[in-house]
Amino acid sequence: MRILVVGAGAVGGCLGGRLVGAGRNVDFLVRRARAEQLRGRGLRIVDGEGVDNIDVNCLTADELTGHVDLILLCVKPDALPAVMDDLEPAVGPDTVLVPFLNGIRHVDLLTERYGEAVLGGVAKIVTQLAGNGDIHQLLPGGQIQIGELNSGRPDRVARVAQSLAISDFDVTVLDNIADAMWSKWVMIATLGAVTSLVRGTISEAVAVEDGAVFAAGTLDEAASVAAAARHPLSESDYAGYRELVTAGPFPLTSSLSWELLTGRTTEVENVLGDLVDRARAFGLAVPRLEAAALTLRAHNARVTSAA
Repeated sequence: MRILVVGAGAVGGCLGGRLVGAGRNVDFLVRRARAEQLRGRGLRIVDGEGVDNIDVNCLTADELTGHVDLILLCVKPDALPAVMDDLEPAVGPDTVLVPFLNGIRHVDLLTERYGEAVLGGVAKIVTQLAGNGDIHQLLPGGQIQIGELNSGRPDRVARVAQSLAISDFDVTVLDNIADAMWSKWVMIATLGAVTSLVRGTISEAVAVEDGAVFAAGTLDEAASVAAAARHPLSESDYAGYRELVTAGPFPLTSSLSWELLTGRTTEVENVLGDLVDRARAFGLAVPRLEAAALTLRAHNARVTSAA
């Protein structure tokens, strides 16, 4: 199976690099600057055991030719419209697309263009992209969940799962992939909101008075939107997330907070803005999520203005 990984950032670089290491046939579609960096230094994944320097095949949009079997979309949602134009030469009648993006509004955009070729996907990989292009894998392995969004095509989902099943990665095929996508959205929105507002970690948030109460309330706000959208969290997911954001035993942070603290623009609209908009449409009060969205929108405006 010929696989095209779109994006070589924290998620795409780690997943694609591990797939290359496992012998899969993988190309990366990246921007020119990233392609030059990867061609010069290789794709470097830093973990607790050292550095894996992986030779990868990089392509820019003008170099992309021929249909591929599987496309893994691992880009920022804001970049998706342009990326879809770039992908045209690679998409054939049997190509399957799996997006690993935050939030869910990208699903409508993709299915409008590619129809049933699009699967649902969730990637749980704890990584960060450093300024020098290195990918820091903060926890070993990862979890991948995939499934049909509408039609039942178990044969193709099984083939995709088999291609993604590599050492240390747990790949699961779900009948209710939309529920899993909402569940992850609730988790990252909660973590992102709390850690951005405190400009620190969950453990720092819950260490102060009413910090755990605030974090639990933020989770309840996000979960209420999922329930209103008919994708309620399972009891086990809710219990796990509540423990994660209130116990605070680890210095856990989020990509939103990290982008905020490093002066980069954040994914506020896809992670928090869209969730707040849906809450308002349902008539739900989500003041904690609104406060976090306002904080990050103001930060993005400052970064854009300075640039």
